[in-house]
Amino acid sequence: MKLEIKGEGNIKEVEYGKKYRIRFSYKDPSTGKWKHSPQRTVKGNKAKARRALEDFKAEFEREWNQPKSTSTFGDYARDWQQTRRDMAKITVLALDRDEIEIARINEQLGNILIRDLTADDIERSVLRLKRQGLSENALHKYWQKVNQILKHASKKKIIPFNPCDQMEPIKRPDAKERKSLDFEQAAKFALELKRENRDGKIVAVWLALALGLRRGECLGLRWMDVDLEGGIIHIRKQYDVHHNLRKPKCASVRDLPIDEGTIAFLREWQSIILTMFPFSEIPAEFPVCCTDTGSFIDPTFFDKWRRKFFVNHGLGKFTTVEEWHDKRGIKRYRCSGYEGYNLHELRHTQATLLIGLGADLKAVQDIMGHSSMQMTMQYTHSITANQRKATSAFDQAILQAR
Repeated sequence: MKLEIKGEGNIKEVEYGKKYRIRFSYKDPSTGKWKHSPQRTVKGNKAKARRALEDFKAEFEREWNQPKSTSTFGDYARDWQQTRRDMAKITVLALDRDEIEIARINEQLGNILIRDLTADDIERSVLRLKRQGLSENALHKYWQKVNQILKHASKKKIIPFNPCDQMEPIKRPDAKERKSLDFEQAAKFALELKRENRDGKIVAVWLALALGLRRGECLGLRWMDVDLEGGIIHIRKQYDVHHNLRKPKCASVRDLPIDEGTIAFLREWQSIILTMFPFSEIPAEFPVCCTDTGSFIDPTFFDKWRRKFFVNHGLGKFTTVEEWHDKRGIKRYRCSGYEGYNLHELRHTQATLLIGLGADLKAVQDIMGHSSMQMTMQYTHSITANQRKATSAFDQAILQAR
């Protein structure tokens, strides 16, 4: 069925004699409804805008009359994601995060043919997700991924245009202010950690607070990465949710000086490990933050434990606590709706403490492995005096709190 275009189209002057916006109306043969084409901006005089509008209509009609894809949007989204994995140009972490959006796309729009997908379909899916309680940030990420995939399909001529161009974009909400523990809170929490019965999870929290390590860096640390005699930890790997050891976020190896308090803390932990396992010496590949069976700690399990641990130490709360009884009649509790500090905010605490105690800014950025310092870190082969000064700040915090 031939595409029907209404009239000559519309030319709107944006900047007198210099810039125009063009669009037209067409009847969708599959629904019989009139729709607006995407808008295009033309720079130049009105005569140039008229020619551009005619070219736009002809191009649109040609693309519309091409053989249509029979793929569903869900199939196209999965193929698009797999292609990105195969090309290996995007980090595994970024691809894993995208899987959340791909799953939502399949749930909401997966069965609709990509050629039939409309802006109304997308808007309705956003409203459904909003009613399900998705945050504004999550809605933005969902819409952004839908838009990215459809833009790709439009560029490949799979569809004549991107339906997202016909709707108001879901804007990213204003970023929340990053939280961090203040000097007294950090010192108090460090002392509480020292008094806890030592296990791999406690060690991971200590490393996040004392050295500003990311979760994956804490859980992926092996004893071969720790030089207690030299007072250095080498960040070579991180442990991900798929139980793989892979390169850390900053890609290159990062060497961190360790404060005396952390050296003592890890020596004590070594002694405990030697009582837990039949070792005369801890194997080099053995995880520093190990389970009671000697394996790496599952990140998802760690997060669940960490939320409860933080609540018990006044760093968070659960908004919902449900009581229930198991098959043996024992009362159990199910907690949800965590609000409070997360592990990454301990990392932010470390950076804030170091800077607040007068450490050199460049040294702090080296220690934290911030992306803006990656190039500098590739040429850093030794621990500087400034870095030593920076890592001693945490020791000072604990000593002053006693």
